[in-house]
Amino acid sequence: MVKIRPGIMRDCKDLLMVYMGTHWADGYTTVEQIKTVHRGIIFNKWGWLVAEEKGTVVGEVIFRIEKNPALGRIGIIRDIGVDVRFQKRKIGTKLTRAAEDVLREKGANRVLATTPPEARNYWIKVGYFAKGMSHRIEISPAKVPARKTKAVITSQPKETKKLPTSMSFSHIGYPGLLAEIASEIVDYGKKGRLFEYYVGKSLAGVGAIVLQDDKSALFSADVTKRGLEHLDVALLRTAKGASNLRAKKVCSVIPKEHFALVQNLAPWRSTLERDIPVTRLI
Repeated sequence: MVKIRPGIMRDCKDLLMVYMGTHWADGYTTVEQIKTVHRGIIFNKWGWLVAEEKGTVVGEVIFRIEKNPALGRIGIIRDIGVDVRFQKRKIGTKLTRAAEDVLREKGANRVLATTPPEARNYWIKVGYFAKGMSHRIEISPAKVPARKTKAVITSQPKETKKLPTSMSFSHIGYPGLLAEIASEIVDYGKKGRLFEYYVGKSLAGVGAIVLQDDKSALFSADVTKRGLEHLDVALLRTAKGASNLRAKKVCSVIPKEHFALVQNLAPWRSTLERDIPVTRLI
């Protein structure tokens, strides 16, 4: 009988087998690597449930709540994985439903996940539908237009030992991406920067950019309701931060429904993202 319960650090020993099968391309080979994934200030904001059968953990789901001015409180399933030897026992479905129950209790009205095409059928079977493709935008930092205006003041949070409150929402940006990038900087010490953009004393937008291993930078920028008219400033100033990181290119992921807002802000190279966003009302 499968038992769904909150995850604890000693579960990482069993989860190594799960990760070696479901995240084989990432090269996980040690328990310590799995523990690193499950540590940090940002991770502690995520829900973590595991599936246990006969004393062995055979799967997990990681999820969280994010505020969205347009949609209210949304749930985000960041990752779900089941040992390949147990994938025909509906353990993934049990983990998904358990995560949904927690998210519903915390006030979420819908859940969002991102799936590779080969796993799309699973999400369809558990009641999710495709939300439309996302766009990956890419550009050389030298080609990012400058946005000089005295109306918007750029600030860099000094405290980098915790996630700034301003980074825990999504509006125009891809849900969860801003927090993920901030996590790489705050929790894992990767080279990057966090930005806050103010109009007067009001927060208008935020941004985060991190240097990747291949000398490219990944960024996400977003705006509050008050900052919608300054989306160009937040997005372009954040992308321009790649110059200080000495990145050769800078990229981001933009939801299809907001792509028109950023398409003409710079000469981006745009391609459809391989992974597919899926959602379900709960």
